[in-house]
Amino acid sequence: MESFSTLQWYLVRTKPRDEERVIRYLRFAEYPYLFPTYWKTSFAGRKREKKPLFPGYLFVSLILKEAYHNIRYTRGVSGFVRFGSMPVSVPREIVENLKEKMREDGSVSMHSNPLPKGTPVMIMEGPFKGFEGVFEESLNDGQRVAILLKGLNSARVEVDRTSVFTAA
Repeated sequence: MESFSTLQWYLVRTKPRDEERVIRYLRFAEYPYLFPTYWKTSFAGRKREKKPLFPGYLFVSLILKEAYHNIRYTRGVSGFVRFGSMPVSVPREIVENLKEKMREDGSVSMHSNPLPKGTPVMIMEGPFKGFEGVFEESLNDGQRVAILLKGLNSARVEVDRTSVFTAA
């Protein structure tokens, strides 16, 4: 049974694109929070922007019994993530795991374990969307991968690693 009188992590849902407003309040009120982000590179590789890992959600550490109303009625907050009518706490292990993966700027590395060379893949975004290919290698910047396209004389293309999914 969960205790609402102990310090726990909760997921707070924000109104669309109001995360920064809520973060300003949390900082001011000195509530510990977590807002993991990642760096997204445009397909052309020319522009990088920071994006929320969980858009519209913040992890907040609080004693629910004492802080519920302060957080719930903060401008920009839509509510707590609930199970039934009660806010549900996030297991500490999940938060600790996220913290371990976060860099100093709050971003999380989106690199997964590299695919083995020769793995069948499908490109899901960009000008090569829908093409099947074979994974060749991860490139030095960690954001892009080299794929050999099927049906185009095994043409080698470089694409954003987040647009490639294993086909098998």
